[in-house]
Amino acid sequence: MHLRKLKEDKKGSIFGVFLMLVALFGLALFIIILTYVIPEVTEGLRESALNDSAASRVALGAADTVTERLDPIFLFIFVGLLMGMLITSFMIESHPIFIPIFIFLLAFAIIIGGIMGNVYEEFTENELLNATAQEQTYVNAIMGNYVMVLLGVGILCMIIIFARARYGGQRI
Repeated sequence: MHLRKLKEDKKGSIFGVFLMLVALFGLALFIIILTYVIPEVTEGLRESALNDSAASRVALGAADTVTERLDPIFLFIFVGLLMGMLITSFMIESHPIFIPIFIFLLAFAIIIGGIMGNVYEEFTENELLNATAQEQTYVNAIMGNYVMVLLGVGILCMIIIFARARYGGQRI
């Protein structure tokens, strides 16, 4: 019964590209801010006389190691979103008449992605965040090529969706 429901509730299309667009942009900004703020706060707490216990030193050390793990986590989330989009694209039944609509929406997503890529670039060029941003290699690699990444993901989804054009359970 659950498998039938899963087959009937197929989700995924160009809207997955928009989801990836917003999710990666928000996550990239969040990671840059977090990797700047956590060391600043922990350094201030270390210098404070209030936090001079062994437990607080261990907690502050653990907080510092969290920032080192955020860059690989971004890559893991990107790959997960990509795999999820490709899998859901495979499950969509489509008609070739929707190809122009898909292309138009993909172009719109690429324009928005270009704007978001420029916002990210301006954000990371801030003198306070620049050094922190340079340490995030995966985030910078993906966000530095944001338009090309979105174009590649969109084209892959379009190929998968429309290569096996099916509509209403019938092959077209």
